[in-house]
Amino acid sequence: MRTSIATVCLSGTLTEKLEAAAGAGFDGVELFEPDLVASPASPQEVVALAGKLGLTLDLYQPFRDAEGVDEQEFQRVLRRARAKFDLMGRLGIDTMLVCSNVGTATIDDDEVSAGQLRRLGDEAAGHGIRLAFEALAWGRYVDDYRRAWRIVELADHDAVGVCLDSFHILSRGHDPAAIEGIPAAKIFFLQLADAPALTMDVLSWSRHHRLFPGEGTFDLGAFVGHVLTAGYTGPLSLEVFNDVFRQTDVVRTARQARRSLTWLEDLVAGSSWVGLADPPAALPGVSQPEGFDFVEVRAEDTGESTSSSSSSGSPSAGGTAARTHGCGPRDRRAWSATSSTPVTVRRPWPPSASRCSSRRCRPGERRRSGPRPSIAAPSPASRSCRPSVPPTAPRCSWDRWPRAGTRRGCPSSVVGTSRHPPC
Repeated sequence: MRTSIATVCLSGTLTEKLEAAAGAGFDGVELFEPDLVASPASPQEVVALAGKLGLTLDLYQPFRDAEGVDEQEFQRVLRRARAKFDLMGRLGIDTMLVCSNVGTATIDDDEVSAGQLRRLGDEAAGHGIRLAFEALAWGRYVDDYRRAWRIVELADHDAVGVCLDSFHILSRGHDPAAIEGIPAAKIFFLQLADAPALTMDVLSWSRHHRLFPGEGTFDLGAFVGHVLTAGYTGPLSLEVFNDVFRQTDVVRTARQARRSLTWLEDLVAGSSWVGLADPPAALPGVSQPEGFDFVEVRAEDTGESTSSSSSSGSPSAGGTAARTHGCGPRDRRAWSATSSTPVTVRRPWPPSASRCSSRRCRPGERRRSGPRPSIAAPSPASRSCRPSVPPTAPRCSWDRWPRAGTRRGCPSSVVGTSRHPPC
């Protein structure tokens, strides 16, 4: 399936976000308005860059406080909408996210909200634009996707549909099974986010603590299954508000995000999704480990790293090697005596292993001890992509190898272990 990511998920400038999304393998992006406003690039330059990178601009967001208002306020809504539609025309985006009202709503009436969405739909249709109505979990009156669908159904307009957001639905404990009753043609967009189980107001939970799929407690496999059963054929798109992600390296975060969608596709693959030309794809199968190949032991004041094997004398010959390295005073302060040590296992190397590694954004790794290919594993504390340090580098260097996830002065033999902080 096609994949997309909201620019709000990533740190940096809009240009940096687009480049990172393309580099991580996303097909498109949701354009978050504050990112465009803060960018020195014009809409035409943004379109040109996206085209050069092979990205589609899938959604413009957000358009707030559009329904459930009196007529005087709705006239102001229409003026705002016309300006947005003109801008979207310059950007070539054909879908706009319309959030349920949280600030100016004064009328709790589905007929009124449907009528106003219908009038907005008339304006949007004149610009070739669709409106994806989303029930925010903290909406003043509309906070349930089922009510949002009821309003869209009453609006009865070709340019008005729904946007389904996993956080807004699952955070409120709503049953997603009713999604299967929504016609596929009316599901205009799908936004995905996971989250930890927290006891706090839902607005703060949403704005600061969302996670990528597989990192929280939501049952996203079942959620996506309901959406695909309904016949949805659009992209799987991430919308994750997280203070940490907005400060960490944009390339690393984009790769982490893309890998989370690979995991999600693998989770839901295999079912019979009717009408999907590009269904979720399962990861290639990988054989079970045949045994241990390499074990590293950390000890103090042993000098340079040394290697020994358990039987045959060489890992490449089938034995299990053990490497011991010494830690100086600074290393001892950095790593505790109980730090875990790297362990490498042997497994057959069919082509599927390389394909699986590539889909998970894991780079190949050249080994000093033999010609056999290998794949570097991420730290248990981090799901980031971490290219291997070139085998000729005698020591780790944060300056020379910024993606290695290591710090200057730490022995290169511990690359990719749990003792390293995320890069």
